[in-house]
Amino acid sequence: MSDSEFWIDNVGQNLLKGIDGDDSNPPRLDLGYILDFLRRIPDARESFNRLFPLLLPEEQERLAPVVQGARYLIPDYKVAEDDFQRQQNIAGIRTTGPHGGTRIGGNRDDNWERRR
Repeated sequence: MSDSEFWIDNVGQNLLKGIDGDDSNPPRLDLGYILDFLRRIPDARESFNRLFPLLLPEEQERLAPVVQGARYLIPDYKVAEDDFQRQQNIAGIRTTGPHGGTRIGGNRDDNWERRR
């Protein structure tokens, strides 16, 4: 294993390994933590994809829900960026209130009444 693998700790232990109910090979990390890292950290996804085929079949079976539930296992950064941009675009602009959504003394035209 490479020293640069995300899932290999500083003593060389693969944190993806482990089988539920096996005292001689207990899970190193809870599935929730693994899924969270996969969703947020690109290096975790790349390392997971390299290490997953090297696990025992029982270990792969334990991680099956993670593989099925992880939307970003094979990252599609364009989709992630588009989702973020869409969230920003649908936030809307507030235009209610006594000043039509502007700040007092800010970006409204104070001379509007005089020009009218």
